[in-house]
Amino acid sequence: MMVKTLGRWLVVGSVLVFVAGSRAAEIFPVGPEMQKRVEFWVKIYTQYSKEEMVLHDADHMEVIYDVVNVHESFFERMTRRGRKRYLESVSQEYRTILGKLAALKEPIDTAGLSEKELFVYNLWAHVEEADKFARAKDNIHAQAGLRSLYQTGLQRSGRYLAEIKKIFRQYGLPEDLAYLPHVESAYNHRAYSKVGAAGMWQFTSSTGRLYLRINYGIDERYDPWLSTEAAARLLRHNYEFLGTWPLALTAYNHGAGGMNKAKTLLGTDNLEEIIKRYDGRAFGFASKNFYAEFVAAVQVAKNYQRYFGDIAFDQPDSFKIFHTPRQMTLDALASQLRIDRTEIARLNPALRPPILRSQRRIPAGYALRLPLNSATATSEWLAEASTGSAVEPLQNNGFYWVEKGDNLSTIAQNFGVSAAEIMELNDIRDPRYLRVGQKLTMPSSKAGRTATAPAVASVKDSSALQPQAQAVDSSAHLLARARHHAASAVSYGPSPAVDSADHFLADFDEPRDDVVIVQSEETIGHLAEWLGITPQKLRQLNRMQPNAHVQVGRKLTVDFSRVSQREFHRRRLEFHRSLQQGFFSHFKVQGTRNYKVKSGDSVWELCHRRFDLPFWLLARYNKEVDLLRLIPGVEITVPIVAPTMESADVHPEA
Repeated sequence: MMVKTLGRWLVVGSVLVFVAGSRAAEIFPVGPEMQKRVEFWVKIYTQYSKEEMVLHDADHMEVIYDVVNVHESFFERMTRRGRKRYLESVSQEYRTILGKLAALKEPIDTAGLSEKELFVYNLWAHVEEADKFARAKDNIHAQAGLRSLYQTGLQRSGRYLAEIKKIFRQYGLPEDLAYLPHVESAYNHRAYSKVGAAGMWQFTSSTGRLYLRINYGIDERYDPWLSTEAAARLLRHNYEFLGTWPLALTAYNHGAGGMNKAKTLLGTDNLEEIIKRYDGRAFGFASKNFYAEFVAAVQVAKNYQRYFGDIAFDQPDSFKIFHTPRQMTLDALASQLRIDRTEIARLNPALRPPILRSQRRIPAGYALRLPLNSATATSEWLAEASTGSAVEPLQNNGFYWVEKGDNLSTIAQNFGVSAAEIMELNDIRDPRYLRVGQKLTMPSSKAGRTATAPAVASVKDSSALQPQAQAVDSSAHLLARARHHAASAVSYGPSPAVDSADHFLADFDEPRDDVVIVQSEETIGHLAEWLGITPQKLRQLNRMQPNAHVQVGRKLTVDFSRVSQREFHRRRLEFHRSLQQGFFSHFKVQGTRNYKVKSGDSVWELCHRRFDLPFWLLARYNKEVDLLRLIPGVEITVPIVAPTMESADVHPEA
């Protein structure tokens, strides 16, 4: 067996093993410049509230101009838009001062400076750069305080930390990596970002599906235990590929390919040098600070009493795991086990609304977590669950989306109603014509099975749609989410505004030939999976290099020999519907504003760096604009998005 030493690591065979007793400083090194960043983030985590915006230089983090309270001004509560205007006015004052200092000749006569100008001048006294004031003028950044969020994360961490450390030990990783969720989600397994990163470890759909099951019925990104294993695998891959933990952790945010490009281009694996010299367009504030945020989070977590005093940590869940013997609905399973369905849902957060509403069945062999105090013995449970549950009727919560192979007779039989009732309620004249993805309004079951189903709530009733901030969902929260998703509709036509999951935004039709146009968030892996072929086969069809990616708008030749065009379209619709329903479960559109495209703008930079919006949402509001080929001077409409709950923003906006 080959044994190779990698500093404080050993490669035994093909397994990376961490040598106990090594110092954290050697594993996660911090140089002088990085230390300044770490100290800044310690302050953000421990000193400043979410209402306090810290105005600072984006590169020299030790330079803090002001701490602006954007909650109240002149004893009046400010609106979200008012906060932004107020913050911009304060920032402009400092830009003006920096512009004046930049215009003065060295040595500057400080006697002629005002008190605030002298204050700014002294902030930069330790920096020996000739153009420091000119550069600083356009480098002011606003960062919200995270004290309350970090403290909440500390409390939540008690529920998960021991198990996370155990999993990381099993993967041969440093235990301190278990504190990374402080940066990503504050240990909120329901966290969701505007660009679609989900769960405690904030996996995007494309990255998450490399390690996790993500589909319309199940999204394992929300499972804190399964997603931790995925994070361990990703972090280990990053380390093996890049060779140092500063680069591996930065790659968690920026991508391993991007960090390898920076490392190769500059000829160094020193993160401080890369931050100073690398000017990649996507290597912005978040990527440059990710490692420093992690180190700061570890320092605070290990010394939390110094900053927060005593913390009442959440207690870990106790559960037992059973593998479902066959497909079954949640209602049938809960009834057979005599367990409250909301408790099953709470312990299995990967189950998405279609399964929670019993409109989809839990797959056979699924590792289901059940309360440890359940009185049902394994043998009894298996015997009881194996009888009749596969034919348990799907629940009618008001709507049903037509799938491949459906006809009115089978749908009516599943829901315990007549085909004539469905036809009358949906104004269907020809019972032979149903299309995949079509939304049917369902009549109430004659057998009364739907009498206990959640009623469909109006999506305008915001009180019914407010997710809870706590990691443990209440039954009311689950009911509200079920109502919210039950109200979701499929819309193929244009819509002037989108403010809820009522509007399904897919603007593509079922393919009529062997060519498809790549849509937002789709990858080669997605398309190949829906086609039932390998990614390699799809790349070969299009003469693409191995591991090559695709861009939105590209036409691809596809192979429908394994699945029909209709089935491909159904799978594709489900993917986009799940993305968009996930987004509108956490965010709402409050209005719009106009933006004039500038030279050098790309839609990806605008979405991810300036607006923090998913591409599909921006595209929906700009159907007449070619976002992939932006022309300077063109005005685009930008939706203004706000979280549906306060804790949805892991890092509050400026």
